[in-house]
Amino acid sequence: MTSVDLKHTKLTPHHGTLDLRAVREKLRACSGKQWWRSLEELAEDPHFEEFLHQEFPRHASEWSDSVSRRRFLKLMAASLALAGLEGCAGKPKETIVPYARAPEEVVTGKPLYFATAMTLAGSAIGLLVESHEGRPTKIEGNPDHPASLGASDVFSQASLLTLYDPDRSQVITYLGDIRPWAQLLAEIRVLLERQRVRRGAGLRLLTETILSPTLAQQIRSLIGEFPEAKWHQYEPASRDAAREGSRMAFGRYVNTIYQLENADVILALDADFLSSGTGCLRYARQFARRRRPQPATPTMSRLYAVECTPSNTGAMADHRLPLRASEIENFTRRLARVVGGEPGAARGAPYTAWLEGLARDLVRHRGKSLVIPGEQQTGALHAWTQVINSQLGNFGSTVIHTDPVEAEPTNQLASLAELAADIDAGRVEWLVLLGGNPVYNAPADLAFAKRLLKVPLRMHL
Repeated sequence: MTSVDLKHTKLTPHHGTLDLRAVREKLRACSGKQWWRSLEELAEDPHFEEFLHQEFPRHASEWSDSVSRRRFLKLMAASLALAGLEGCAGKPKETIVPYARAPEEVVTGKPLYFATAMTLAGSAIGLLVESHEGRPTKIEGNPDHPASLGASDVFSQASLLTLYDPDRSQVITYLGDIRPWAQLLAEIRVLLERQRVRRGAGLRLLTETILSPTLAQQIRSLIGEFPEAKWHQYEPASRDAAREGSRMAFGRYVNTIYQLENADVILALDADFLSSGTGCLRYARQFARRRRPQPATPTMSRLYAVECTPSNTGAMADHRLPLRASEIENFTRRLARVVGGEPGAARGAPYTAWLEGLARDLVRHRGKSLVIPGEQQTGALHAWTQVINSQLGNFGSTVIHTDPVEAEPTNQLASLAELAADIDAGRVEWLVLLGGNPVYNAPADLAFAKRLLKVPLRMHL
């Protein structure tokens, strides 16, 4: 049966008044499935039929036309030819002038390649940049750089677009007005003389993570000349937990590098090391190499993943255990006790069998195993991970420790909080920000945008 709710149907008044009684009688006479675009079509309203014919005329392809298809093509070809001639005639004269003195190694149409590095979250990625006549056009990984091994990620590919960003600062501005470079230097000289009397007590420098030895030496020279000044560092995606974990384990900051090509058994503790974090490009290449058996390494590596959120690393894992983020540190503590030989350390947990099987596999591959913590996890978890890798004899084989790659390793969140406290106390007279955007990405509880307005003079590069 065909049914229509006439009480809740919207009528179009410009088509005339419908006879609902006639519509109901017509519906009673209908059987089976039938469709109408509106009640007007159902009632065969003449106004609607006229509108429908004008909007969607039937048999339009059969309309009689005095112009044949051949005639139409001739007219269109003539029109296009005349339009082309008109466009050529109106084109302004342009002279192509060759280089009077061509830049070194620049050949028109032949690209140049430059080796460079992009820093992100306290690490550097080696890149090769293709350039056409001074304009960078393509980015690829540098196969000779240990951090990329010829690969690149979405951030390095997107970094090319920032060179053509129309919102990049092109000139020096002061409160929105353009100022010359000489005026900026003159102002800085006056400010430095004022701070020299106070040994730089009112000067603060806020940067992102500094990896460049040259820039770090310049900043240290400035601090040496103004010993009361302070240098702060902050990045929203910093490695504070990894730094603090190494300090808890070794008493000082160290940098940890993993050698996945030497590992037969790998445990990822909430670590998506194949897709994100420091060294992910290198680790993904090394992991993929071990998953393809070769004559030199005939056995595949085995991957365990303990994580709170599905990730690419978890999807690649041979064994995956989902846990809450708050439970992963307790899991790591239990694993350290089991690997250390403490009897019954895994009992009482809902994942006891899983944990005991993992511990046996790790112990069976001493010196050939690896435990990787997630950078977003706590410093305590990073410290326990160092303990487990030490118990398994992985130091020097699958785990390498070096001096920090940062020029001045520090707890960046604490450093930013210290700067905020100095601003509230009125101790900051001149704040220089080199890169970064703390107004946008600083923790909300610091209210950095409001605090920044308390500083008498603010400079940002």
